[in-house]
Amino acid sequence: MSFDYLDSMMWSIVASGIMLGVAALRIPYKGSSDSIEEKGKNVSTGLGIGIGLTGFYLFITGLAIGFQWPYSIAGGVYNVLFGGVAVLGGLVLLAVAIAFLLGRGLQAASYIALPAGLYLIVDAYSILNYKLTKDPTLSALLYLAPAAALILSVPATHTENKWLRWLFAIFAFLFAIAWLYFAYTVTTGHLQPPPPS
Repeated sequence: MSFDYLDSMMWSIVASGIMLGVAALRIPYKGSSDSIEEKGKNVSTGLGIGIGLTGFYLFITGLAIGFQWPYSIAGGVYNVLFGGVAVLGGLVLLAVAIAFLLGRGLQAASYIALPAGLYLIVDAYSILNYKLTKDPTLSALLYLAPAAALILSVPATHTENKWLRWLFAIFAFLFAIAWLYFAYTVTTGHLQPPPPS
């Protein structure tokens, strides 16, 4: 099994962070009625398609990691670290996309986002505790950035507080920037040709 899709998964995470941040700022949403205002339906439909595509890709590739156990060297540790969170993240994005495409509210999607955020916190703790990467501190921070956005999605979708939506958007953009750096370094590392023999 080729691991080539791991790079594209990281780039999908970047795209999803950008789209979620844009959605939080551009789509007029009422937390009290759990609904998207009529004037935001065109934007939500367009973003729903993009978010749905990235969610579907992350879900499918996460399942592929889980079913095919490509990282057997460490007994499946990295399958849990990469595959499990990709499946959960993909489900969250698919729930958001479905809500956007149907013009519905986001509270149900936030209930899926909360355990996904907690899962990322457990992953970050495990990365630090077991030193699962070359730079455990940086990797843990990369996992904590989307965790913050996922957990913030609950209060951001249940109230009319615009500051919470801004805070969610800031964390979404921050995790997109962090994962952009990560995706860049991993992709360039994978593209580096082997040394001449």
